[in-house]
Amino acid sequence: MAEAMSIDPLQRRLEQSFEVERWTRFIQDCQDLEQLRETALALVQQLAQQKAASAWMATRASESENAKLEMLARMIRQQPDATEEEATGAP
Repeated sequence: MAEAMSIDPLQRRLEQSFEVERWTRFIQDCQDLEQLRETALALVQQLAQQKAASAWMATRASESENAKLEMLARMIRQQPDATEEEATGAP
């Protein structure tokens, strides 16, 4: 039996791994405290932006899913009850 490949959404892509490696080497090799401080502050800002973007996307995805479920519930409520029709013999 062929097994489907699962994709881990949290697994880093190759370019992300290279980016992490580049930053790690920069931080380890940097001797200038001011440059390290500026880099750390920029990375903190980037992390905050990514967290805000992730939260926004999660909220939008949840709102979209809720809207779909509400639409489905309305459609179900609008349909005549098929079991009642079958029991009474009505068409």
